[in-house]
Amino acid sequence: MSTLVGGRDDAADRAGGARAGYRLDRAVADIYGDLRLDPVLDHLLSQTTRITGSPFGAVSVVDAAAGRYTKAAEHGIACQIGSSFPLDEGATGRAFAMRRPIVVADYAELPGGHLPKAGPSMHRAAVAVPVWWRDDVIAVNVAFLDPGAGCTVEVVDDIEALSQTASSAILSSGRRDPTLAGALLRRIRERGAVATVTEAGRPVLRSDAVVGAAADVVLAVDAAHPVDGELHVALIHHPDGVRLLVQRPLLGGASTPALLTALRGALADRVDGIVVVEEVPGWGLAVHADLRDPQVAPPPPRSASPLTPREREVLALVRRGGSDREIAARLAVSPKTVEKHVAALLRKTGSPNRTAAVAAAAAFGWNDLD
Repeated sequence: MSTLVGGRDDAADRAGGARAGYRLDRAVADIYGDLRLDPVLDHLLSQTTRITGSPFGAVSVVDAAAGRYTKAAEHGIACQIGSSFPLDEGATGRAFAMRRPIVVADYAELPGGHLPKAGPSMHRAAVAVPVWWRDDVIAVNVAFLDPGAGCTVEVVDDIEALSQTASSAILSSGRRDPTLAGALLRRIRERGAVATVTEAGRPVLRSDAVVGAAADVVLAVDAAHPVDGELHVALIHHPDGVRLLVQRPLLGGASTPALLTALRGALADRVDGIVVVEEVPGWGLAVHADLRDPQVAPPPPRSASPLTPREREVLALVRRGGSDREIAARLAVSPKTVEKHVAALLRKTGSPNRTAAVAAAAAFGWNDLD
């Protein structure tokens, strides 16, 4: 529902008090003080919380040509930062489609939301404000209000004015500091491939050599087994480079041994690093590649795995495509127990989903360390 939410109480008074100390000129100076993408978005969120009086918010960067947006910054919530979603999902998708600020009375009732069901922002009103550059929406700023806080026209107007002043900073910083997922999507889209790309770890600026190598691997998988449907790609950042995971179901009676052999040969000349090509039950064709970034120093020694023995058992079964119920039956535990172990895997690998967690654990060397 996209309406203003009326009513005032203590939470609304706190928001009003925060707004009373807010000044647009100081906020703009703060946002433009460091023209790199992370600081720009962090300062935009900080200034937005001064307007709302609530510590929760997130900013997504929009790629309209690809029909997707990427969660790029967050305050106080776990919104799957670094993950990419279709532009018809969540509060960001709603604001993009409406082309104006929208207010959701209860975020938990929003179809396609991406916050944890038990998270602190689920039963709050949310304001989603598009950020414009010329005729394009380039980002969406989402603020969550304190429970019971009234969302007035003044609050929405202040957030919109602030967000719009940040558009030039977001555009400039994005040109200097693009995400690897965005660069990879643009590169493979030029060649006609369709993919869903997830990033885990702290996204950092990568050299064109890494983007090119990642695109080569994705396009090679697409060419080796051209079937309808998206490729699923995970990018795991670590200090010396990127671990790439590409997955596609095996369909159409493909000859698996011949396909794997041909793909290994095709990738041997394209990737200067370790490449693993295999068939994984429940997943299909899976390719893991370590892409070194020539801009960074050699890697430090690997750390010991923080995973418990049970978490490593769960990880192995997740890697084989097992659902929570299937894993529970295999380990003779309840599905709720498996959910807790999977949640621990996501937290310890810094991953937004199971696919990324499997790739991250492999990148960190946790599959084979005691």
